[in-house]
Amino acid sequence: LHHPEIALHAGFFRSLLRRFMLTPRIHQKMILAQDQFAIDTTVHNIVEINEIAGKYGNPGMVMGLQVSMSTDPEALIVLDRKMRSRREEITRENPDTAIPSVSLIPLFEDGKTIRNLESYLDRIWEYAGQSQRLIQNPAERFEEMVCELFFAGSDLSQQVSQPAGAMLYREARHRSIRWLAERGLVGKVRIKLGSGEPMQRQGGYYDENAGKSVLYSRDSLANLSGVLKDSARRSTEFAQSPLRGVLVGGDFRTFQSNIAEKLRHLPAYERARLVYHVGEAQKYYEGELARADEPLQETRLRFQSRGFEELERLTMGRRDEIFNEFIDLVSRYYQHILYGREEDVVGIHVISYFISRATPTLRDRPTVRPGQQTPGNQGQQIIERLVQTLPLLKHGSLFRAIGHNRAQTVILGVNQLTTGLFRALSEFAEKQFANSDGLTVINERILPLLPVHDIMHTLRIYHDLSLQYVREMEPSFRAGNSAFLILKEDNDSIPGFILMMQKELLRRQGLNVSEFFSGNRIVPDVLPAFRPDVAILLQPDLFNTDFDNLQKDISVDIEPQWAETMQQLMRVPVEIGAIRAEMWNLIRKPIKQQVESFVELALAINSLSQRKGVPEIPFTIEPGEVSRLGSQIAGLLRGVMDDSMRQFLIDAVNYLTQIPQQMREVPIDVLRALRDVERILRIEEQVLGKKEQDLLRYYYLKIARMSGENG
Repeated sequence: LHHPEIALHAGFFRSLLRRFMLTPRIHQKMILAQDQFAIDTTVHNIVEINEIAGKYGNPGMVMGLQVSMSTDPEALIVLDRKMRSRREEITRENPDTAIPSVSLIPLFEDGKTIRNLESYLDRIWEYAGQSQRLIQNPAERFEEMVCELFFAGSDLSQQVSQPAGAMLYREARHRSIRWLAERGLVGKVRIKLGSGEPMQRQGGYYDENAGKSVLYSRDSLANLSGVLKDSARRSTEFAQSPLRGVLVGGDFRTFQSNIAEKLRHLPAYERARLVYHVGEAQKYYEGELARADEPLQETRLRFQSRGFEELERLTMGRRDEIFNEFIDLVSRYYQHILYGREEDVVGIHVISYFISRATPTLRDRPTVRPGQQTPGNQGQQIIERLVQTLPLLKHGSLFRAIGHNRAQTVILGVNQLTTGLFRALSEFAEKQFANSDGLTVINERILPLLPVHDIMHTLRIYHDLSLQYVREMEPSFRAGNSAFLILKEDNDSIPGFILMMQKELLRRQGLNVSEFFSGNRIVPDVLPAFRPDVAILLQPDLFNTDFDNLQKDISVDIEPQWAETMQQLMRVPVEIGAIRAEMWNLIRKPIKQQVESFVELALAINSLSQRKGVPEIPFTIEPGEVSRLGSQIAGLLRGVMDDSMRQFLIDAVNYLTQIPQQMREVPIDVLRALRDVERILRIEEQVLGKKEQDLLRYYYLKIARMSGENG
């Protein structure tokens, strides 16, 4: 290192086999499939990769294997047996070969499994005790087998809403850490939060304004001499925005999607500061967990209860039954809007699904959610599998978070982060509590726990208050679909709570609300003293896009650069709206046809599968006609990718073609339903040409860059 030339050449040396690590991901269904060839080949390849890497100086290129959509602990046990068996086989043949054991990482993506997390882990623990070596105890064997519990934040959000998803993650973290603490595994098995999709705001984003002064400049502060009291001006001078995003908390999380793109463009110094801060926050959090875990190990009961209380404080925070009640309400309205009630069968999620399927992918990640049925359930009756999908309220989302976001938020203009939130706030405001009214409870116990900055930011740039495209699609659904009614009520409730959120936002900057608001309106002259990213959210009309409307109420001097930045921020929702109109013109017709066909198919299947209405249908057809059409559609479905929608269509065709075997005269609704399936499939084959796909991809990227959410 003392020789400059040698040091320089050494610095340029790179060996991918020594520096590169891979964590592959497989679906649980692959492990449980009757044909074990795919999983056996996967295990063989992983061990072989480690064996080759070991020869070139890297003792382990694949150290962990993720199992997505984990619901059955037996899948993890089967996989571990295969991994151990293959590794021991190689070691017996080549005793000098050093092959590391590959840890398994279950990825939890649904609320039901999380709420039964202890039973899942108990089964793994039981297996760890059965498979431990002579010199091992169950805790060491469990740590060797499972190095991490991975919770998919974005996938949880799209099922139950963002506020409920965030709460569900905290619950999962508490459940898992308490379980680990009882077995002496705290600090040995880590908890990871996946939070890649920016529109769902699970904290997985980089906030460049975190910790900065709220004050725009010293000159702008001088303009407030006749507007604010001296104490208020002094507090403005020292006010700072709170830390947000990945800068908050010590959670181990993924840096992907939007944040990965942001970090890539950060100057080296800023990136180093961020990584250092996150690392220190994680170390501090792990230290606090270890400290809280100490009283649980071989101590008296009263100290154990104190330790559990401390763990709950660190993982869940303060319990508030009223906030939990509110979260349940948000989740209910969110699911109602997206999936409808049971009698509705479907909700607006159907529109989002076909929009997402029609648009080209922007990243090398799947947008369609694989089917949830495990191979062990293939022997079920078709009718039972259909019931698992319809009504959609029981099934949930048909695709992954990235497709969910871009279709609903970007194109439809229904902000996914706030769907159902304002309808829940409206209902909560009408309640009476023991010591206060609903509005007071919202101010004191609800808003402080919500991401108000993110809510107002995404509302401002994405949400379409007119619901133009949703209204255009509404005639494709059966009249009286309650999902649209709740969506309209949710949309109409937005203006009534923006003021409360603005006041909460101001409090989080460390300022006294009463000194900056006059009645139900912020004092306009204080806005030029705030940073533009804060001022744009505090303007009297959050959805205002005309700078002249704001400027006419301001009597103090405005700095030209502040005005220019505000105008740029105001142009963002206008330009997104214009691009959204262009995108909608490209896909309007095929999407409308597919949605109409699917709604008719879903209603027919739901009715027929429940044996409703069949005897009352006066029009019948020949059974042979159903069989012929069914054979044609089966050809279209042959070789299609594995996802929930295709599984549903296959089951629907199988069910409809079996009906003629059960009756002499078949209801004509059966033929109509089959034609709906055929129509859906044929439209999908020719939704967009290559030129239109390129244009749509360009529009998506333009919106992503304009909103600062590229990735």
